[in-house]
Amino acid sequence: MIVLSTVRREERLMTSWVAIDFETANSLRGSPCSVGLAKVKEGEIVEEWSTLIRPPDGRDHFDAFNVGIHGITANDVEDAPRWPEVVERIVQFVGDTPFVAHNAAFDMGVLAGACEASGLPVPDLRFACTLVIARRTWTGLLAYKLPVLTDALSIDLPHHHDAGADARAAAHVMLAALKRQGTPALADLLAAHKIQMGSYRDGVRRGSLYRGAPPRKPFPDANPNAGPDNPFYGLTVCFTGSLPGMTRNEAADRIAGLGARTVDNVTQAVDLLVVGHVPPHLLAPGAKKTGKLAKAESLRDNGHGITVIDAEEFHELLAVAEG
Repeated sequence: MIVLSTVRREERLMTSWVAIDFETANSLRGSPCSVGLAKVKEGEIVEEWSTLIRPPDGRDHFDAFNVGIHGITANDVEDAPRWPEVVERIVQFVGDTPFVAHNAAFDMGVLAGACEASGLPVPDLRFACTLVIARRTWTGLLAYKLPVLTDALSIDLPHHHDAGADARAAAHVMLAALKRQGTPALADLLAAHKIQMGSYRDGVRRGSLYRGAPPRKPFPDANPNAGPDNPFYGLTVCFTGSLPGMTRNEAADRIAGLGARTVDNVTQAVDLLVVGHVPPHLLAPGAKKTGKLAKAESLRDNGHGITVIDAEEFHELLAVAEG
């Protein structure tokens, strides 16, 4: 049985943690094909490790969409270690410290899904999300995709979707947030922003979520029984551009099942704008934007809390929300 130590060592909780990033072979959450880890102690990255992974049987097909994102193919992982060996190494690497990830719900879901697909228990673990933290720390940005955020913070990210590079970048984002808050302690940063530490305990997941906002409500034409902690619950969403693998109507139906509604135009009612494809540099502050993106930026500049995500982020959020 794989178990992370549950001993609470407060000093280590405060200043030590491990950033993690997965790439996946397909849309199934338990299909990791690479992982990167960056260990932080006392404000410094002290150790890194990454590897390709042969995904678990039944989840080992490679979709063109995913290959187009990270460039990893089935041939690349033919001789790579299997998940049981990789998760043992991950457990040894992290010890009893928390994980940190950019969109941690996705990465922790990949870890849990791969364990389930391999007939292994999900390790007891804790995690914090740099995406959730960034939205509370740097409130003026239109988008929080990792390359947009690293560009805004002057953090080096030479190869986005290289798992090792992304883990290192996520570590630097967290370090920048800690520095901005004026604390070396992860627990203090989470408390200041009213963000709970996520966890898996005995296979039960608790998300790393912002708890300072009033509860959202589903819309009358959406699923009233949707889980309130899923990332689409109670949101008004607008789409622009094409989404790989699904039509806009299909996308609208899927998020309606998660408690969201879809509208045709960007207005003050919109919480989330999903763009089919946009180069990350066009989402940066000061970049020239047109159409719905320009309208979203104008609303954001006037204090409205609209956020922009691309097709890749939308697919990741669906994977998280639909389990």
